[in-house]
Amino acid sequence: MYRFVIGETLAQICSNEQYGRFLVATRDIKAGEIILKESPLVHGPAQITGPVCVGCLQGLEEKKYLECERCGWPVCKKSCQDQPAHQAECKFTIGRGSKISIQHFYVPHPTYQCLMPVRCLLLAESDPARWEALLRLESHEDERRGSQQWRNDREGVAKLIPRFFKCENKWDEDEILRIVGIIQVNGHEVPLMEPSSVAIYNMASMLEHSCRPNLSKSFTNRGEVVIWAPNAIRRGDRLSICYTDVMWTTGNRLEHLQQTKMFRCECERCNDPTEYETYFSALRCSGFQKDSKCKGYLLPVDKAQWTGEWKCLRCSKEVTGAAVCQILERARIDLEAMEKHREDHCNKYMKHYSKWLAPNHQFLVDVKISLSQVIGGNNPEAIRKIPYDKLMNKIKVCQDLIALFEKICPAEARAFGATRFELHAALAELGRRSTESNNSAAAAVQLEDSLHNANECIRMLLHEPSMLMESKICAQARVNANTLKALLGIKE
Repeated sequence: MYRFVIGETLAQICSNEQYGRFLVATRDIKAGEIILKESPLVHGPAQITGPVCVGCLQGLEEKKYLECERCGWPVCKKSCQDQPAHQAECKFTIGRGSKISIQHFYVPHPTYQCLMPVRCLLLAESDPARWEALLRLESHEDERRGSQQWRNDREGVAKLIPRFFKCENKWDEDEILRIVGIIQVNGHEVPLMEPSSVAIYNMASMLEHSCRPNLSKSFTNRGEVVIWAPNAIRRGDRLSICYTDVMWTTGNRLEHLQQTKMFRCECERCNDPTEYETYFSALRCSGFQKDSKCKGYLLPVDKAQWTGEWKCLRCSKEVTGAAVCQILERARIDLEAMEKHREDHCNKYMKHYSKWLAPNHQFLVDVKISLSQVIGGNNPEAIRKIPYDKLMNKIKVCQDLIALFEKICPAEARAFGATRFELHAALAELGRRSTESNNSAAAAVQLEDSLHNANECIRMLLHEPSMLMESKICAQARVNANTLKALLGIKE
């Protein structure tokens, strides 16, 4: 059953020619308030995926799965063939005259590219109300037409569905491609299973995009989306989420939004190449000049052209886009290849690429996040054994990350929550060592700071579903917070 709840009197739907429909706060919103909780119009496999169970969407291993007794689609257990989400496509598949047989576990699997579009198309018969709601969503079909993605979708989805399901006269190519566009523009990645699935939500689709949004997005175990405010929002403010990854550089965000959502982002963050003076996308000038002592940062000459010429903000030296791309591609490949669970690998990467990348660059921040977790993080006792200098480094890395998040992504609850937990653990250990050194005054301050970070971790991860690791981190933070309160003599 489709359902949604907007927090009472929290928001109203507005519209204009430039932005279409969007939501505006109708009163001051307190930090922690839920804005929207909504079940999906439709939920299914991602377009690029290996075989998954058509009932629960859990990934499957080759030779370790069952088949729906009626249609042949893979399931992880017998009960999944009876899941409501599978019934319409099951009946539709039976109509082709033969069962589906998934023989090879390709990634991406060509047959699975069709499944989410088919689920959407079948709503016209199985649930007309949802179908009408789906059709009201933006598809950007005119902007998509002729693009490489559109050509791939035409061959891999729009032409395959009629042929594979033997339904040549049921839908034409344009109908199918419109639905594919709606999925790509409005689909939300749902990280409840491995691999992630995709869901479309009606009301959540009205939230506008910002690369520095004021809302956070989570999910329930049932796949409902939960939109909430990590920080206070003023009456009249427009409510936003991020359609891309806030932890990507501006160039990467712009490219991803253009390719998948078909618009060029003009948000405040994208219009500020320095990203609130964090230089999250910047490079070091000195890395591109032999024996240079310039301490300036390179950014694009034209903020609309991140693949063009770059210029130093201090000495005005220009560097070609090709030289910039070469360094960034090398850094990306090495980042993907490195073993992030190894502290020495993290340090080696940071030492090497700090020559070219600004201290807060996306790639270095990615490694710092790993570093914050691997220093003293192998098991609960490991942090007790690390040297003092490593403990202080862990604290500094966490503090630097939190300061960065507060500037570029203050609503990124998962990043905040995980980092707050690591900082809480490090400060608790520092407090323990101070206690052992009979420095009770320092210990009290450190333990109070640790408790504050544990509470912030809980606040940021409160809405995470029990299926995800973040929920387990939140639960551990609760246990630790209670222990700290007892140590500090704090009563509820």
